[in-house]
Amino acid sequence: MDLTAQKAETFKTFREVAAMDDLPARARVAFQFMAEDPRADWEGFGQAAEGLGYEVEGFEAQDEDDEDCLEITTSEIELSAEALWAHEEKLSLLGAIYGFYADGWGFVGV
Repeated sequence: MDLTAQKAETFKTFREVAAMDDLPARARVAFQFMAEDPRADWEGFGQAAEGLGYEVEGFEAQDEDDEDCLEITTSEIELSAEALWAHEEKLSLLGAIYGFYADGWGFVGV
C-alpha cells in the first residue's frame, strides 16, 4: 500500500471534481473497498468500520467484469481534500488488516 501516492491521487481527484462544479460545504462520502484476495474478512472489516461510526453496505458484482465491493460511508463531513483524506487514510489502514484496498470514493447526495 502506497499511502503517499494514494493521498496525491485523492487530492488531485478532489481538485478536479471541485473545478467542475460547486461543491457544498458538507456532505457524506462513500468509500469503496475491494478484497485483495478470496480470504478477505468481509464481516470483520464491516463490523470494525461500523464500530468507528461508519455506515457499511456490501454490493455484489452485477456481471463477470465487476467485483464485489464494500462501501463505507461517513456521516456528514466538511468537504475538503484534507477532511476526505483523513477518513480515507484511516479506512485504508483498517481495510488492509482485513484484506481490502481502497478503490474509490464519491459524494452522497451531492
